[in-house]
Amino acid sequence: MATAGAPSDPEHDTSAPRAQAPIRWPRPDGPTLRSLAIWLIGLAIALGIPALIVSPGAATAPIGKVLTALSFTVLGAGVMLFASYVLYRRHRDPLVFVMGGVPAIACVAGGVIIAAGKAFTF
Repeated sequence: MATAGAPSDPEHDTSAPRAQAPIRWPRPDGPTLRSLAIWLIGLAIALGIPALIVSPGAATAPIGKVLTALSFTVLGAGVMLFASYVLYRRHRDPLVFVMGGVPAIACVAGGVIIAAGKAFTF
């Protein structure tokens, strides 16, 4: 049983080349996803572990605990910077390094401010 095809209208002709290219959604490859996972692990190290060492709601804390928490923040930020640098080297796009590096630097700056507030409150 034959079916009727599309009308021979030039607007509906699928054999003619399109004026606009088909949309192709980005599909990240494996190494990109691994670098993203490493960046997220660094974020968890930079924010999660210090919160477990020194409570975010505490007004003061011993200097030793504050420095330990700050060192984990710096370590996590280093992991974040490493992952963003690997992505930068892979894609050669400076925006990738900026988008990964700015949050890392902000984590360190915030960690220093919070550490100073908790350790040196009078």
